Amino acid sequence: MRLPGDESLRILVVVAHPHDVCHMGGTCAHHVERGDSVSVVAITGGQRTHNEKLADELRKPSDRQDTKVVHGSQDDYAKRKKEEFARACAVFGVTDVTVLPFSDHPLEATEDVVSALAEILYAVRPQLILTHAPYTLPDRRFHYAWVNDHTAAGIAVQKALNHVSIPDTSMGRSPHRVAAIYYTGIDYGFHEVDVCIDISDQVENRIKAEEIFESQGHTAEFAIKRIESSAGFQGWKAGTGYAETFIRGYREISRCLSVTKENLQLAGSSHEERLRWITGENPHDDEQDVSRQRRE
Repeated sequence: MRLPGDESLRILVVVAHPHDVCHMGGTCAHHVERGDSVSVVAITGGQRTHNEKLADELRKPSDRQDTKVVHGSQDDYAKRKKEEFARACAVFGVTDVTVLPFSDHPLEATEDVVSALAEILYAVRPQLILTHAPYTLPDRRFHYAWVNDHTAAGIAVQKALNHVSIPDTSMGRSPHRVAAIYYTGIDYGFHEVDVCIDISDQVENRIKAEEIFESQGHTAEFAIKRIESSAGFQGWKAGTGYAETFIRGYREISRCLSVTKENLQLAGSSHEERLRWITGENPHDDEQDVSRQRRE
């Protein structure tokens, strides 16, 4: 339930490949939990991404290769990933999922890709977007000569946002602008991220979502290790159990400076309480449970 006066948000998540949503899954779950609308779009089906079974088969001598794997359909692989994508999103409470029909490796911010994203922006009219950064170097200004799929996805989103910000006289549609955009910090150093979302309560779901992507060779052991190493490390650096990190795409405008409730709690915590934060045992969980019961 929501507190009186709270405004629900329309959130759009745009990723390059189906699995990429996992890096933002805990954050999505929190927003679904608070009553926000969350839609997720994968620009590609990931047909050529992390097909580890095929890669391993091609490493074998030709006379020992499984021809069914070597000559398997990329469409079948993409269909399997699409199913995994929907299941992974459902773990975080997200049911509005879309996979666009574009190819990966390379993904390019073509006119068709931008137009497809623009149509989704018109339909959803999100106030907040989560996506990939449209740059590859941490100073946020320059690109490598080679742009990867994640960067291309971020560029496509920026182009689509520019497209819908202009009145569409041909269709009679009003322009749309988003209030905030956040880039996933999964590929960036901790000194580059601006926001850390405490997802200690979503660790099991993050592991479960990772494990769903069997098409990429993920196992239960791998899923646990990956979340401990990534979300666990980001949480450690933030002073909490597990975290998903983001980089602000837009400057935040406010009448006053703000401090989050979590930062205030952490600043006022004892050493013992801070250790409980870091180990994922939030010392304020009981307090939050009471608050949640009041809202309900």
